[in-house]
Amino acid sequence: MNIRFVAVLLAAACLAPRPASAQCETPSLLLILDKSSSMVTGTVPGGGTKWDAARAAVSTITGRFDTSIDFGLLVFPDPNRCEVSGVAVPVGPGTASAVAAYLADPPPAGGNYTPMWQAIDVAAGYAPMSDPSERRIAVLVSDGWQWCDPYDPATRFLPVEHAAALRATGTTVYVVGFGDSVDALTLNRIAYQSGTYVPGCDPTGAEPTTPDPCYQKAEDTAELEAVLDAIARRATAEVCDGIDNDCDDDTDEDLARACSTVCGDGLETCRDGSWVDCTAPAPAAGELCDGAMDEDCDGIIDEGCDCVAGESRASGVAAGECRSGTQTCTGGSWDECLGFVGPAAETCEGTDEDCDGTTDEGCLCAEGDVRSCGLDVGACSGGTQTCSGGAWGGCDGAVAPAVETCDDEDNDCDGMADEGCSCSAGTTRPCGTDMGECTAGQQVCSSGTWSGCDGAAWPGPETCNALDDDCNGTTDDGASCPPGESCRAGVCTEGNPESEDPPITPPGDDGTGSGCGCAAAGGAGWLGLVVLGLALVLGLARRPRRRR
Repeated sequence: MNIRFVAVLLAAACLAPRPASAQCETPSLLLILDKSSSMVTGTVPGGGTKWDAARAAVSTITGRFDTSIDFGLLVFPDPNRCEVSGVAVPVGPGTASAVAAYLADPPPAGGNYTPMWQAIDVAAGYAPMSDPSERRIAVLVSDGWQWCDPYDPATRFLPVEHAAALRATGTTVYVVGFGDSVDALTLNRIAYQSGTYVPGCDPTGAEPTTPDPCYQKAEDTAELEAVLDAIARRATAEVCDGIDNDCDDDTDEDLARACSTVCGDGLETCRDGSWVDCTAPAPAAGELCDGAMDEDCDGIIDEGCDCVAGESRASGVAAGECRSGTQTCTGGSWDECLGFVGPAAETCEGTDEDCDGTTDEGCLCAEGDVRSCGLDVGACSGGTQTCSGGAWGGCDGAVAPAVETCDDEDNDCDGMADEGCSCSAGTTRPCGTDMGECTAGQQVCSSGTWSGCDGAAWPGPETCNALDDDCNGTTDDGASCPPGESCRAGVCTEGNPESEDPPITPPGDDGTGSGCGCAAAGGAGWLGLVVLGLALVLGLARRPRRRR
């Protein structure tokens, strides 16, 4: 028998809350009892069948609590094999004799199996087990496994599922393993999920011999009676819930329990379903910081206090420009630190204002220091910088680099004069050409850039005038004439000099067929030459020279 469970039940009977009510409420208890053939073939220590032992224990408990508990009985199977037809003795007052009479008929020695989940399912659907106005208890007692013929291992844990459904109706479910042939893992799971397990149990135990089972164990009549008695007493014990649990016409009578605070122990009593008037000393709101008493009863004196009243201490560090001061304790807290000079930012004056043992750290220079700055290269000249506030000031008196102006000076002070300039200011150079009709000019440098070509005459289109108008060294090349004419000796004349061959005149022939190769004195040959020469001169006199 699990003595620890019985003790827990008896102690909890004084503590468990109940729904508030002003009248006596008799609890309903449905006993779900295994009636398989193993209950008559199996024996208990000391002799006798399991059925006889169970019948004796149940009869004793139902008789003992007949007036304070409404008992009912459901057996499995019923009537035989794997059938569960319903509740054998309905839940109600004064049913002890009916239960005892039913149990007088033992199961057969063979043919009765263990339809455990089917019995739990019937209980879950039984109306008195789902009545919210009643306190409901179901007690499952079994000596074996879920088993029907043939055995189906898939049904092994169905009792766990159906016990959960029964508990969901608001019924408190207990489970008792009777003997050493039970399915310990299934019973452990039912007890654990139902919340009626033995404290400190092992819900994974798979064997009846595994230590610390969660279900209640009983091996004989006495142990089963003790387990059932503990359950019945818990169901009928007066508890602090505003209900007459033991049906003696008094509510919450004679109930007291120990109580405590951090400062000590006492007792409290039940009134109108609540625990009140704890006599234990109450802790103070806080420590008084007096160095003597633990006013809040937490085992520590003056915790949370910075100091004890009247105490004094030095505070701060005497280093650099800093000075320590003195604090006095008032009401558990330190007063202002008198005479204290704390750290400040460095002022770069040669002192340790931040009191870290280093002077002027973070300063670029010392106040008033002077240094040279700038360049003495090219057009630049250096100046001086003065330290102020830990930083160097501007470079006073310096001539800074500038953009090159192409004036033969190193304006940007990089050691080179007029880099990037095309020429130097004021220099000149010839430009253009004097060939043909063109005339050369001159360029002047200004701001590093050459000016236009002043005074130059530039090439123009070639015309038929015996001149080199395009200044390419050739006269009248490409000159244009009217259609059918070509430029000859600066005059457009008929014929194409490129397609006409000159006439072939035999030697000594003047072209008249006379065979004479010379002109007679007074002839016209000289006159033609004169006319041609005059025309050329007149043409040149009329055509002005082209300038640009």
